[in-house]
Amino acid sequence: MADIDETSESARGPDSSEPTEAVRPEQPISTEESEEFSLPESSKEARNMAMLCHLLGIVGFFAPLVIWLIEKDKHRFVDEHGRAAINYQISLMIYYAACGLLCFIIIGLFLMPVLIILHLVFSIIGAVKASKGKLWRYPIAIPFLK
Repeated sequence: MADIDETSESARGPDSSEPTEAVRPEQPISTEESEEFSLPESSKEARNMAMLCHLLGIVGFFAPLVIWLIEKDKHRFVDEHGRAAINYQISLMIYYAACGLLCFIIIGLFLMPVLIILHLVFSIIGAVKASKGKLWRYPIAIPFLK
């Protein structure tokens, strides 16, 4: 017990009761705080495959799924982007179904074009981020795959 008190006293500044800067533990940077961060490994091939996951999501669900299933074991970067793209595609199908049901009360007729525009914009943003080596999560995606 005396050893603990001695080390804590020696770690304090000479005239203060506060610990010095060297003693304070550093806070790890959480990836959840910032939606955009770089992964250490992102070769040109990995960035291209990740970019394709996002761009091919514009035309359908299965193309990003196939790319992700083939490339996820080769590159962690493609795995992260592929999971983000698949989560977005699954979420998008749910949103389209909800808009389809809301068409019966006219609200869906207004929401459907908004959803289509968001789909195009978010897919392009994801592809641009992937080409730059950054990871980007879709803001309206439900995280099914973690």
